[in-house]
Amino acid sequence: MALWIDGKYYDASLYQANPAPLAVEPGTVYEGQSFGEPAGLFVVNMPKLSNAGWTAQGNWTPRRAMDEQLAAQAAKQPKATAKQSKAIFTGGADEGPPVLRRPGEQSSSAPKNEPQSQPAATAASNTPPPTSDDNDPNRPVLRKPVEQTSASAAPPSQPPSTQPPNQNDSDRPLLTRGAQPTASAPKPATKAPVPGSEKATKTSSDKLHSLVAVSDAGKYENRSLLYTTTPERQQQLAQAMLGLALADVRAFADQHPTGPKVPKSAEIKDYDLRSFDLDFSNSATLVLTAKLPLPVASTKPFAYYVTFVAHLDINGDPVKAFSSVTDTSHLDVFPRLELVDALDADANGRGDLLFRQYSDTGINYGLYRVFPYQMEKIFEGGSSL
Repeated sequence: MALWIDGKYYDASLYQANPAPLAVEPGTVYEGQSFGEPAGLFVVNMPKLSNAGWTAQGNWTPRRAMDEQLAAQAAKQPKATAKQSKAIFTGGADEGPPVLRRPGEQSSSAPKNEPQSQPAATAASNTPPPTSDDNDPNRPVLRKPVEQTSASAAPPSQPPSTQPPNQNDSDRPLLTRGAQPTASAPKPATKAPVPGSEKATKTSSDKLHSLVAVSDAGKYENRSLLYTTTPERQQQLAQAMLGLALADVRAFADQHPTGPKVPKSAEIKDYDLRSFDLDFSNSATLVLTAKLPLPVASTKPFAYYVTFVAHLDINGDPVKAFSSVTDTSHLDVFPRLELVDALDADANGRGDLLFRQYSDTGINYGLYRVFPYQMEKIFEGGSSL
């Protein structure tokens, strides 16, 4: 949409176009943001010229919520040096491996560099080695295996049995090629579809979601621009904002009688309300975008569109800072404003509002700055689909 250079905004769709503008140059990295916080990275691969102007395709890498936290924890860990070792020694360096000895034997009886002689034991021997104290609970005792006798003992050099395994054993492992299923593997259970789940999945996947994108080599501290409140309070603010917006729609309809009259029973049901803390003062800026369709005699549908921006006064009631109303037949004069998101456009710690502007000639973008009792457009440009 725009480039911020030396304190001035430039239209990014035209800046250094040769023929593609600088904003869609291959290799350009953009940070996608949602409500002022990072949402992922987008790297431009190839620009493309369409009827709506220059667009770019690229690779999107979503940001995981734990990325920064894990990186910060890893940075605090001390780095191992070449002299440091993680091995733990529990004995002297010259003692060698542990040796089983009879009670009373001294380690000095064996040569220093030769292993101590261990007591011989065979499967045929049922007599424990002599000891100096039979009542010593710590003395080693060799026991005969329960299922093995001296006659069936095999020497260590004898190879293992080559008898084939039991083919009827259900737990027997079976080697197969590739991803072929084993004979004993159970079939995966089939989960019954939840009623309405296919429709919900299709609806959510078909809906496009717009994100603010910023490309800047500088290091800036990101913060959330959302103003958090309770669901009950949000519903109260929505009802108050809808009443103010509907009053402006009625006033617009009276000033432009070409459209249908707004009935007294009219109610706005199609709306979106967002709350922002744009100047980091814990003061809410409310942005309502709404649509009021009305029946008409012609086959072409008709609707009023309203965008209403307000602050909260000392009593917690919304006070209008900006309002824009249009209808289906007046888009050539009054464009319809659709909120994209809030962002810190010039990195001054203050949030601005980015709107997509629909008119009968096309779509462009407008960047607005909100003041206590008014909202001003600070830049307009950039075409879109």
